[in-house]
Amino acid sequence: MSYDTTSTAVPEPLSRLARRIAGPLTRGTEHRRRLEEIDVKIVVSGTRGKSGTTERIYDVLRSRGYDAYAKVTGNHPLSLYDGEENPIERGERVTLYENVEELRKYFPVDALVLENQGITDYTTRMMNERFGNPDVLVLTNVRQDHRDTLGGTRADIARAFARATPAGTHVVNGEQDEQLRAYIERELEAVDATVSHVDVPERHENIPAAECIYALDHVLEAIDEEPLSDRQRESMLAEFRVEWTHALGGRVYNAADVNDVESTEMVRQALVDDERIQPFVYLRRDRRARTASFHDYLEGLFEDGAIEQARVAGGHADLFAEKSSFPVVSHDHESESAESVLESMIADGWPVLVMGNTVAEFMRDLDDAIERHAESPESDGATASDLELELPRKPVDSQLPVQSVDSQPSSDADGSPSRLSRVQR
Repeated sequence: MSYDTTSTAVPEPLSRLARRIAGPLTRGTEHRRRLEEIDVKIVVSGTRGKSGTTERIYDVLRSRGYDAYAKVTGNHPLSLYDGEENPIERGERVTLYENVEELRKYFPVDALVLENQGITDYTTRMMNERFGNPDVLVLTNVRQDHRDTLGGTRADIARAFARATPAGTHVVNGEQDEQLRAYIERELEAVDATVSHVDVPERHENIPAAECIYALDHVLEAIDEEPLSDRQRESMLAEFRVEWTHALGGRVYNAADVNDVESTEMVRQALVDDERIQPFVYLRRDRRARTASFHDYLEGLFEDGAIEQARVAGGHADLFAEKSSFPVVSHDHESESAESVLESMIADGWPVLVMGNTVAEFMRDLDDAIERHAESPESDGATASDLELELPRKPVDSQLPVQSVDSQPSSDADGSPSRLSRVQR
C-alpha cells in the first residue's frame, strides 16, 4: 500500500474542529474591533428596571439623531434598531455570545445600549468587560434577588455589581440607600471608576422606579448631551404610577414582575395606606432564596397588621404554609385553574396583591384572567382616591427607598422594633 506524502490537504473532520476552536477567538476579535468604532457605549446593570431603562436611553438617543442600537433581555429578548423591535431567537442554551451576533447584524452604529444579562458575578463582569466595554454603566438599583448567585445580602450584591465595572468607566448609580452608595463608591474607587448618584425629588419618592427616569439626565450629561425637558421627564414618570385593577367586584394588582421584596413593598405602599391586603405569592422551586425573602416579608406584614392571611401556589407551597406563623391558603397550580383561584381570592374581601414570580403558565393564565375580568372602577363603588394613580403601559420594575444597611430598625407605636422595617433592610 502506498501513501501520497506530497498532499497538504487537511482532512475535513480536522478542518471542522479547527473552525470550532478558532470561532470564539475570531468572534471576540471582531467584536472588540466593532466596539472600538462605536462613539457611545452604555451598559445598563442592576436589579430592577434594566429593560425599561435600556429602551428609554435608546429612544432618547435616537430622538437626538444617533444611529443607535439597543438590546434588551428577559422573557422577551429584543434588538432595537431604526425604530423597530426585532425578536431574538434563542435556543435552549443562552450565552453572552448572542451579543456578538446581534451587534454584527446592525453594525455600524453611533451608539450602543446593552442590558447586562448576567446573573452571576462572573457573567455580569464578562458582559461589561468583553461584550459592552461601556463608557457609561448605569446601575439602576440594588435589590434582594439572585441571592444564590450574586450574594446573600444587598451589600454583597452591591459589591458584585461594583467589582464588575471596567476601569475608567463612569457609573450612574440609581440606588437611593445612603450606606449602599458609600459602599459602592469605595468599591468603584478600587477599580478606578467614577460615579454620580441619582437623587429623586421628595415629591416623586413614592413612584416606583423613579430613580431610573432621573438616571437618564446623568447618562446624557456623561455623553455631553442636554438633559430631558421637564415635560419629557414628567411623561415618563407618569408611566410608573400604579393603580388597582377592578375585577369581579374587588381589586387586584399583579406585581409579580418585580419579584423582589423591596420593589413589591414599594408597590404596596403606592396602592394602600393603612388598608389590609391579601398577598398571593407564586413560588418557584429553583428560586429558594427568593422564596425565603418573600416568607420573611409576609411575616413582617403580618406582625405589622398589614395582612391577615396569604395565599400561595407553585413549588413548595405546602412547606411555605407550614412554616408560616400566619394563616396561609395553599393552591395546587396544576389542578386548580387561575380563574377559580382569582375568584376565591377576591371573594375574601381584601384587595389582592399578586407577587413572587411571573415565569409560569399558571401566572400567564392568572394575568389573562385579571385582564379578562377588568372593569371600570365606577362599577364597584371606587372612590376618587382610588383613581389618582395611572396604570403603567407595561410591567414596571420598581424600587423601595429602604433603610440603610446598618441603621437601626424603626419602631412601632409601643417602642418595639417593627418587623417590617427589619425585612426592608
